[in-house]
Amino acid sequence: MSIEIESLLLIMVVVWTTGIIFRLLKLPLLLGELMAGLLFGPAILGVFHETEMLKILAELGIFFLMLHAGLETEPKRLLRASKLGLGIALAGVALPFGLGFLVAHLFDATLMQSLFIGMALSITAISVTVKIFKDLKYKNEEVKDLVMVAAVADDIIAFVLVSVILTLATAGSFSIAEVGFLLLKLAAFFGAIFFIGEKLLVHFFRRFFNESGGKAFTLTLIFGLLFGVIAEQLGIHFVIGAYMAGLFVKEELISEKVYEKIEDRLFGLSYSFLGPIFFVSLGFHVDFHVFADPTTLAFLIAVLAAAIIGKVFGAGIVAKFAGKSNRESSIIGFAMNGRGAVELILASIGLEFGIITPEIFSILVCMAFVTTFITPIAIKLLLPKKKNPLPLTYEKTSETTFQ
Repeated sequence: MSIEIESLLLIMVVVWTTGIIFRLLKLPLLLGELMAGLLFGPAILGVFHETEMLKILAELGIFFLMLHAGLETEPKRLLRASKLGLGIALAGVALPFGLGFLVAHLFDATLMQSLFIGMALSITAISVTVKIFKDLKYKNEEVKDLVMVAAVADDIIAFVLVSVILTLATAGSFSIAEVGFLLLKLAAFFGAIFFIGEKLLVHFFRRFFNESGGKAFTLTLIFGLLFGVIAEQLGIHFVIGAYMAGLFVKEELISEKVYEKIEDRLFGLSYSFLGPIFFVSLGFHVDFHVFADPTTLAFLIAVLAAAIIGKVFGAGIVAKFAGKSNRESSIIGFAMNGRGAVELILASIGLEFGIITPEIFSILVCMAFVTTFITPIAIKLLLPKKKNPLPLTYEKTSETTFQ
């Protein structure tokens, strides 16, 4: 246990230090966390190593990031963005999937491997997108809502695809009945979530926490975990359940003071402790040794090109056709480009089931890391340059940084 505590201490010291450096450089803190994992992880210096405790904390980091993201999202705005968001999601899945399948086929991958690589390129990491917008203090709520709708829909589509691929790989044949069953499970998930959210969670908050607050934060965690468990049981990633739980914790249901306490505690856990551990841990999975083979290196470059082009153009073009500006369309496209934990989880599943080889696994891990790394850089460059006149007043903001 003492070794794990020492590792945790080192990680937090490095996260705090890189946070100061990257803030002075006016760069997103996420980049510092990713660089710390790569530089101090097994890939280069070998100071940090993944332990069971760090894996658990990283998983909790994803959970709290998504629960806080749901808490900050207004469901009405999300519904207004749903139609265009779904269009962005579909295009952001179709183009990278097609390009990934084509690239894999050109490098002599099997049919199952090609399908799996196409699916892997279709993923968007919601937690990465949330952290980037928070770090950059991006204020365009319409664009943020579009990206959140698209990212949630994107991951649901990806999990349907991986379920179909796993079914094909294990059964050796395509079954319409299996696909239909998957769709029924998705419908059951959202039906159960909305029923519990509207009939139970809303009732609990209205009845017990309007005035005193009580244990509102604990109840929020309970429902977040409950929604995550329901999602997992139905074969959907728990991050979708955590995000949905956050949506139901509305400010109008409880006193403003209680709501602010819940938000403040979630923010601190998400962005000062557990979230950074998750982003540092992404660097633990990068292995450069497999790329000594020129063919594997060329495969990686082709997969990276397909992943970036597929996401940025697929999602961005739909936004552009819907009337968004070039800058907004590009921000949406690049925001959909980060992959992160969901990609790593699905890549691990593919390796476990024998669908992909260790070389392909390393390619997908590196692709997830690189696309996650370049996303905040691209979005920062696309943001309008701020003018810095002398402030006349001090405005309190909820974008407090705890690091």
